[in-house]
Amino acid sequence: MFQKLILTNKTNVFLVPQKDAQSVTVLVMYPVGSRYESDQMAGVSHFVEHLMFKGTKKRPNTLVLTREIDRLGAEYNAFTAKEYTGYYIKTDKRFLDTSLDILSDMLFNSKYEEKEMKREKNVIVEEIRMYNDNPLMHIENLFEELFYLGDLGRDVAGSEKTVLSYKREDVLKFRDRYYQPQNMTVVVAGKIDSETKELIEKYFASQSKINNQRINNKFSAGRLGKEKIIVQNKKTDQAQMMLGFPGFDYNSEFNPALAVLNTIFGGSMSSRLFIQIRERRGLAYMIRSGSEQFRDTGYVSIRAGLEAKNINKALAVIQEEIGKMIAKGATARELQDAKTHIRGSLSLSMEDSSVQANWYARQALFMKEIKTPEEKLAEIDQVTNEQIKALAKKVFDWDELRVAVIGDITADKIVF
Repeated sequence: MFQKLILTNKTNVFLVPQKDAQSVTVLVMYPVGSRYESDQMAGVSHFVEHLMFKGTKKRPNTLVLTREIDRLGAEYNAFTAKEYTGYYIKTDKRFLDTSLDILSDMLFNSKYEEKEMKREKNVIVEEIRMYNDNPLMHIENLFEELFYLGDLGRDVAGSEKTVLSYKREDVLKFRDRYYQPQNMTVVVAGKIDSETKELIEKYFASQSKINNQRINNKFSAGRLGKEKIIVQNKKTDQAQMMLGFPGFDYNSEFNPALAVLNTIFGGSMSSRLFIQIRERRGLAYMIRSGSEQFRDTGYVSIRAGLEAKNINKALAVIQEEIGKMIAKGATARELQDAKTHIRGSLSLSMEDSSVQANWYARQALFMKEIKTPEEKLAEIDQVTNEQIKALAKKVFDWDELRVAVIGDITADKIVF
């Protein structure tokens, strides 16, 4: 079970103890990402994330900062998404004091030196190029560019043009708007003892609040693009295909049933799509289904890596399997196996303190009510086949299908 605290500066803190854990993860998450940027500042949330590792007054450069973390044998990183940014350090339980010291120092005291900002722009440009040159990594960006209009359709990293155009004062202005203590969620998961609260107070409560109210992020509603297909013609031996349908937001009542549906449809090596497309027909090596949620929208997707000439064959099989799911739903065995699969997978992942931290941070940021993994699993256990059939009919509307492809093929050759 978790415990929630609110520090004097309005920072939200969650303590998630794990019995017999020897590690502890500190995760700090902010409800800001690429969705809240202007077109001119696209990618700045990701840029800010990078700059947090470039030195503070106490730890004046990257080498000093990272060496102090590396000597602990720690796992550490940061990540930026469309609606959130996070920073974490996972260490042996004995190094919690150091983890909190380093993270708070980075987040409150980073210097943002002009020379470092200039250098990091080039690093991010190379990161953008790396993703764009790799179809397996880039297909999701291409799909979301097709699927959504506006900010949700943009690359989290921005573009080479926007990244190179940032001015220091504009970056700091953006950072200062969102990186306020009352806008922070701090999760400590793993080995927690009587000193944990005192350490959090020591490193995170001392930063005074600047604004009196929590930031109310404003964004344009997720709007579907009108185009049905986008193809990036690229000379590759294997094409990457991602197709999808409109889905649901974080708090949708349909999400438990959707988790079960996706597990049956394309969530494992015994799922319907894996068996029919890979095992029975040999059309693809990788085939899976999944979903993505945002504050007000979401999508259900299917991904495949296959030879370009087999795209239409795979699409036909997918459509056939969708028809079966709508007509009959799942068998009793499929339904039960999907539920035990979800339970087993979640139980294994939750042994990791960093997974626990991420679970509660995202719940705190986006859910109307924070639920434990066991409470979520209880909802999964209640899913019926009638719900699966009704959901399949609701989601899998072929007229709403969008398809993104990277490979040696043109759009006119793809039929759906």
